[in-house]
Formats: sequence, structure tokens, C-alpha cells
Amino acid sequence: MSVYSELGCKRVVNAAFALTRLGGSTVPREVQEAMDKANESYCNMWELLQKGGEVIAKGTGAEAAWITSGGFAALVLGAAACMAGSDPEKMRRLPDTIGMKNEFIIQRNNRLYVYDRAMEVAGGKFVFVGDENWGGGVDEFEAAITDRTAAIHYAYPYQPKRGVPPLKELLKMAHSHGIPVIVDAAGMTYPTSNFKMFADMKADIVAFGGKYVHGPNSTGFAIGRKDLMEAMALHSFIGVESGPDETPGKWRGIGRGYKLDRQEIVGLVVAFKRWMALDHEKDRIEPAWERARYVEKRIKKLPGLKEARISYLPRSGTGLAYNTLGLNVHFLDKSVDEVGEIVMRLREGDPEVWVRYWGDSNNFIVNALMLLPGQEKELVKRFEEVFA
Repeated sequence: MSVYSELGCKRVVNAAFALTRLGGSTVPREVQEAMDKANESYCNMWELLQKGGEVIAKGTGAEAAWITSGGFAALVLGAAACMAGSDPEKMRRLPDTIGMKNEFIIQRNNRLYVYDRAMEVAGGKFVFVGDENWGGGVDEFEAAITDRTAAIHYAYPYQPKRGVPPLKELLKMAHSHGIPVIVDAAGMTYPTSNFKMFADMKADIVAFGGKYVHGPNSTGFAIGRKDLMEAMALHSFIGVESGPDETPGKWRGIGRGYKLDRQEIVGLVVAFKRWMALDHEKDRIEPAWERARYVEKRIKKLPGLKEARISYLPRSGTGLAYNTLGLNVHFLDKSVDEVGEIVMRLREGDPEVWVRYWGDSNNFIVNALMLLPGQEKELVKRFEEVFA
């Protein structure tokens, strides 16, 4: 009996994505072992966060880095840093930003699941530019800059997006006006050269999710300008209490609720170091394609998939797309609603089988990158039950 069944929950075979709702990622054994070791004693959390940030900064080539409780928290702390800096009077007022620079310029057609609301959590106000469909250019961002502009928010697209200017051009313009840019690059952790790319661009704050380097789902980190990372640290859950001035009990920053345990911090640092040293092609991508082809071979002739077109994603059958590789199952003879019903039927078993589905098309994706060894067999069994 699994720990989940003891609690009355079912296991999930994750053929979808590194979804937060499914627990993010599976931490490797060495990461779990390091977390268990961290549980054996206490430490000074401020020192641990600082040292961990130094490891990430060195690995990415950035000026500095700070560890957070997820990518969203990194965005909140980044927004706070851009508005209040390290000014204690401003810091204690957040999210009240009256009289501060509190405007964040954002492009209407480049909102990533509105995670940009992190700017508003810290007390920021949005200034929208560009068209919802056609986007716009750097000039529209520039025209929106005023003496109330705290920063520009930019969701980094995992593939070129119409009407969204390249980050490098936007940074050049913003920096000419002394305006920082906060980049949401949550899942842009592979190829690992992405980190150096952001550092070389001199991006001010770049936020990542820890699950995308096989760290705990509850972790994240930011890289960028040293002064902004230092300000983020002060706004964090431990900043004023245990930071350089160490004034416990005085007051708490807006990031107080974004707490991390020492085990999680250690887990993220160990996961990051492992991620940077990993042979991704050999250790992640090739085994995932083997699982994908195992699944393809055994499901393509199932009666219920007779009218479905099964293709590879990416189409070449090599490499990976955005944290995804495997099979695209396109139902030529079914409506969107009918495919949605099929997706839900896959979840009815024990374990549940989850595939990647957005609810607005007649296809879904079997993401083999998320499958653990042996789970491809459980997935095939469930497909046989549903499509036989």
C-alpha cells in the first residue's frame, strides 16, 4: 500500500507536464538524500540562503542570485525590490505604494497565465502596451515610461512569438532610461546555456521555478543584478529578521509568507548543481524517447485510436520541445468535448493517468519526459482499458 492510498488518494502516472497541481517534479535520489541529511541539524537560514545563492550565481554567470519559494515568489520579491529597494520605511509599507514608483509596463499579448499578477501582489500597478493579438514593438514600451515606472515585466516566450520584441532589444532600451526589466523565465532551464544567455544580456531580474531543475516543487530562484538580489533578500521571509542587521521581532517584509525549509533550500542547491553537470541527452532525453516509442508501438493499433493520428513531438522524434517530448494524439473524428471526456476517463483508474491537455482542442500529448521508469507500462495498460 502506498503512502497515498493510506490517505485515501490515488497515485498519478504523470504523462502531462511538471505541473504544480501534480507536485512539480520528482527529485533525484541524491537530492532526497541531501534533504534528509539537512533534516538532521539546524543552521542559520540567512547564511544558507546566501551560500546557496552564491552557488547558483557562479553556475549561471550572473552577478548574484537568491533562492525563493517558487518562481511566483521570485517575481513578487523582484517587484518589491524595484519599488522599495532596501529602504526600510518603504519596505514596511508594502503593498501600499502610494508615492513610490509603482508602475510596471507589460505587453497585452505576452501574459503568461497572468503570473504577472505577482507585480500587483507587491503593490504594483500595470501599464499595458500593444495590441492583444498583434503585439507591438520596443517603441511602445519606451513611450509608456514615466517618472512612476518601477520596471518592465517580460514573460520570456519559449518560442518566437508574433509581436513580442526580443528581450535583448527591450533591455537595451530600458537600461538607457535606467529602468529594470523583470523576466519570467520559469521553465527556461534547458539548455543550460540559457542561464548564461540571460546573464550576458544583463537582465536585471530573471525568475525560475526550482521544479525545472528537478528541485522541490516549492522552490525557485532568481538571478540578476547584485543590488536587486540584495534587496530581494531583505524583502524575503527571513530578510529583516535574520539579515545583515539581524533585528528579530522588529517587523516583517512582504515576503514573510514565502517561507522555505532548510531541507528545501539544500535540495534546490544540490538539484541545481546536478542539473548543470547532467548529460541531458543521455540521462533524460534518450530514455524518455525509448518510453515514448514503447507506448507508441503498443497503442497505435488499439480500436479506439483507429481514427486518431499519432505523431511525435517534436516532429523529428528527437530532442525535446518546452519540457515536453513524446506523442501527439490527434482525434480526427471527435469534438473537443469528446476528447475532454476521454482525458477524464484516463484519470478514472488507479493509478490515474494524466496527459497534457488544454481543453480547447481535439488532441492531447503523452509527455514521456515526465514518466518514471516502468510507468510507461502502467500507461499502456490504462490506454488498453479505455481504447480497446
